[in-house]
Amino acid sequence: MKKILLLLFAFALALCVKAQVYNPVVNYYYNGTPNHGVKIKTNIPFKHGLGMPTIIIEGYCYGTKTPIGLSLTWYVYDGNFIRPKLSSYGGYIPEIKLAVENGKTVIFINDRKYYNRFTIRAFAFGKSESESMFEGWTVTDESLNSTKVVTVPYENRFAGNIYFPQGKWQDNGNVGIGTTSPNHKLDVKGTIRAQELKVDMQGADFVFEEDYQLRSLEEVESFVQENKHLPDVAPAKEMQENGVNQSEMNQKLLQKIEELTLYVIEQNKLNQIQTKELKILKEENSELKKITGEIKKNIKQ
Repeated sequence: MKKILLLLFAFALALCVKAQVYNPVVNYYYNGTPNHGVKIKTNIPFKHGLGMPTIIIEGYCYGTKTPIGLSLTWYVYDGNFIRPKLSSYGGYIPEIKLAVENGKTVIFINDRKYYNRFTIRAFAFGKSESESMFEGWTVTDESLNSTKVVTVPYENRFAGNIYFPQGKWQDNGNVGIGTTSPNHKLDVKGTIRAQELKVDMQGADFVFEEDYQLRSLEEVESFVQENKHLPDVAPAKEMQENGVNQSEMNQKLLQKIEELTLYVIEQNKLNQIQTKELKILKEENSELKKITGEIKKNIKQ
């Protein structure tokens, strides 16, 4: 008797588990290119508090030459789709929308790729779901016809170290490209190409403060002759061994440019003084020539 009861219990449990997992819900293939997109018409009622399904879409997109692996979830509350989310574990990430048509939820793949094919399975349990909700689904090439439409955002999260060819994303946040042993937040072994690079820095306007001690050019000349590099700038050997902090280097270079500007300003002032003095000398020389001429003229007379 006990064995019979156990068998009946196991059978009932198997039926319960089977009712939670629906596989397949529907299979789809299209040997061509859709005109509107891929509309998946479900039999899940759009009803407050009903259903909290997980929909798995798996297959192959020939148009992008990538596998399809999509996990879609949502919940209906107070007449709205609540917290709809998508995760991708394939190479195909189309825009997906949720909509309501004829009181049922519609999953719309807003994409028109050549030769798409996939299977859909589902899991649902604990929110008044029924088997009928996962029966009779159809997939068609139609546009949406609904005023209640939401675009489902993608969200993927990873834990631990993530490896990829010639690189690694460590769980401490360091990312290595071309290396699997990154020691910095971004460690690149190779060439970086970018249209724009923004580096945070403090600037070097302190050079223009009145109390800034600007070295004389004689001091700079003496330092360069002795050390073979500019003051406040690391020598080439140190840069080669330890690399360069771009923010600090930009600040040092800006400091030297501003110092050069001060030198140029001083030199310009000196030139102006010399120009004035030269003008005075020329005027005095001209007057001397006139006086000398007059003296010579009087002597001859």
